Amino acid sequence: MITAMAIGKFNEQEINAIITSSRAFGASNLILTQEKDKGIIDFCRKLNSKWGGNFHIEFTKDWMSEIKSRKMYKVVYLTQFGIQISKRINVIRTYRNLILIVTKNDPNKEIMEVSDFNVSITGQPHTCSAAISIFLHDFYQGRELALHFENAKYKVVPQERGFRIDKTV
Repeated sequence: MITAMAIGKFNEQEINAIITSSRAFGASNLILTQEKDKGIIDFCRKLNSKWGGNFHIEFTKDWMSEIKSRKMYKVVYLTQFGIQISKRINVIRTYRNLILIVTKNDPNKEIMEVSDFNVSITGQPHTCSAAISIFLHDFYQGRELALHFENAKYKVVPQERGFRIDKTV
């Protein structure tokens, strides 16, 4: 299982981007280090209801305790610092349970110390949702692009030009 964790104070637009990217690219859930927020829960519930799947949100005030409680997980800190993803992805793929950490403010030495892998997505500033998307795309070797989401009410029908969304129910 792949869990994303966003540490820091993100605005609503940033959180929604992290949720949609994590979900679409194959993460199972997202842990946010903030107070429980009904708006975020509703956004995720509506996304799952319309587009399928069972992606869910968790909240914690203490990210370190959350990481320590998941002893079976390898921790991957996604940042613009660290070792290039291309040099670590084959090793990381050997693990089944991962926590992907993104932070509002890079770098965080405490996270770097607790992480099993400090992975550089790019040496340039980038968004947290981009980091998660790129990591998951590399991790799944593109297979995530064909993910099937159970109980979807809508699906996108590929078009050369324009767009088409069909109801599935």
